[in-house]
Amino acid sequence: MTEAAEKLVTRELDDHHLNLFAARLAAWLNADLNDGEGSSSAPSFTDSRAKAILRATAVVDDPTLHDFMKLIAGPTAVRLALYDLLRSSGLAENEEVAAMAAAAGAADSMEAPPVPWLALAVAAQAWKSGYPLHQLDPASPPGPYSPAGQLVKRAATFLRRQIQRSATDRDKLARKLAYTGGSGAPGLDELASDQPIPPVPPHFRSPVPVRYPEYARETLQVDDRDEHSEPDQPPVTRNPQITITTDDLEAEESPPVRMPPIRITRDQVPPRRSAPSQSANPGPSVGHQLGTAVRNRFGKREPMRATKLRIIVQEMQNGPGLYGVQVRVSCQGVKANVAGTTNSQGMFLCELPVRLRSGLTYDVDVTWPHDLGGSVERKSITLNADRTEFELPFFRRLRD
Repeated sequence: MTEAAEKLVTRELDDHHLNLFAARLAAWLNADLNDGEGSSSAPSFTDSRAKAILRATAVVDDPTLHDFMKLIAGPTAVRLALYDLLRSSGLAENEEVAAMAAAAGAADSMEAPPVPWLALAVAAQAWKSGYPLHQLDPASPPGPYSPAGQLVKRAATFLRRQIQRSATDRDKLARKLAYTGGSGAPGLDELASDQPIPPVPPHFRSPVPVRYPEYARETLQVDDRDEHSEPDQPPVTRNPQITITTDDLEAEESPPVRMPPIRITRDQVPPRRSAPSQSANPGPSVGHQLGTAVRNRFGKREPMRATKLRIIVQEMQNGPGLYGVQVRVSCQGVKANVAGTTNSQGMFLCELPVRLRSGLTYDVDVTWPHDLGGSVERKSITLNADRTEFELPFFRRLRD
């Protein structure tokens, strides 16, 4: 797909016909994906409808949309956006899209209609999934793990990729995707393999022989009977075999020595001490092994001070806590770690050492339950000695 998209953008579309092709592609996708039962009465998938879908599913925010529309005004950004869209959605492999690009590139210079970029991004991902556009309703946004929610999320990823690309990467990709025209030299894969090979000319002048002194025969000579050769080594002598006879063994084996039985009296048993009761909530005492390992590694050059880290695990932001979620706290370069589960309020509290002046970064891994995906989410937090307690929240979604 990458080669097809690159060939379509570099050979068929110059800077003056990019917007024309993008507008025609959006209209073609809108007609193709709304061609079905129940789609005649459905409204057209416009740019405002696509924006409402993206905002209703909470996959992008208004600053991201504003930055994208500001960036897409230049021809370089349009070329890179079309390349990413054709490559990620697989539209470059479609014959109708290739013919549409050739027709748009050969059209007379004309003012192109405004391109609905948001609708084009969503429609391209819907075409990849085979999802009809008239079923995308902003009034009832799809779930995040449904087919419609996944294609909306891919469209949001496409929008963020355009604004997050650095200026250096944008210039490199723009030089790679620059318009070369249809008369460019063909690649190695496009050359005909059955072309005749030109014959060797009848008159061929052989090269002048050159003798190199280091390869001359008279320079290096090897004599098998050299005076400085090592003398022949004497043959190896073998000693007689080692044999063990019955005379070498003892006639009678000594009987085993039995020690007297061991007896333990009551006076020798020390009194049993009662084990100290352990609290159900370990609190700040969790992490002794990790704290000792961190002090041994980082405490030689800089003094250390203990601080608390409170980890809050919630199903949604500012919601009730989740009980029994596995939490693991580790530090890069230290093999020891501290692990446990959250309490009934969804909290896990541990006491960790940090450097007095430069602080220390810890990695926190939370293993979500199976009904919430079962994945492992990691966050890193830098603790310092300025505060006695830090909070690190984890949640699966922003709202219901």
